[in-house]
Amino acid sequence: MWVGVHDSGTRVAPTSPMAGSSPKATPYAAAPAAEAQAISLLDAAMDRYASGEDSAFQTLYRNGAPRVRGFLMRLSGDAALADDLTQEAFLRIHRARGSFEPGAAALPWVFAITRNVFLDHARRPKVHRLVASSQGQPPSEREAPPDTQGEEVAIANEMLGVVRKTLAGLPVLQREAFILLRFEGLSVTDAAQVLGATEGAVKVRAFRAYEALRDALAQEESKPGGSR
Repeated sequence: MWVGVHDSGTRVAPTSPMAGSSPKATPYAAAPAAEAQAISLLDAAMDRYASGEDSAFQTLYRNGAPRVRGFLMRLSGDAALADDLTQEAFLRIHRARGSFEPGAAALPWVFAITRNVFLDHARRPKVHRLVASSQGQPPSEREAPPDTQGEEVAIANEMLGVVRKTLAGLPVLQREAFILLRFEGLSVTDAAQVLGATEGAVKVRAFRAYEALRDALAQEESKPGGSR
């Protein structure tokens, strides 16, 4: 079910329409055409916006906000918080646009700012307690239509619950690395840029997260009546 940690030149197929990224020069081959186009538009819009073209913000936000919100949802497990922090992230993107290097891939830069927004929020003592208590709980948004029933859906939701709970219990450094590589589809190089770490450290963190998830899923499947 889970893929391993890849080298810096390989990308993992994203698990949702909001996942996946690539540098400009090497478009993400496995991404749907619409997603690849969104990434290209995001890069172009960020170039223009960094150069002082204010009208590019609309395109930047339209193509970047879903990715930013999805990343924040996976970090926090809280849809309302993700909405609020998405707005804060784009405010910081606006303030920092002059530091963006023209021609660079926009998504790692955007994710680095987004991660700092989340960490700053989580460092507040009261907020930290609230975030910790909410992690591992299903998000307020449904994963499937209300009328979807059946054993396969029940098993999938059960496994998703195990994944969420396990990720929420991981050290934040491991969780971030795994989310960026497995769910967001970044390369190890791009994830290292986002996290301000070496590629070796990113690989180790993601691998440890992968091992924890694999063990948790194996334990779930070994329970009496567990899915196999």
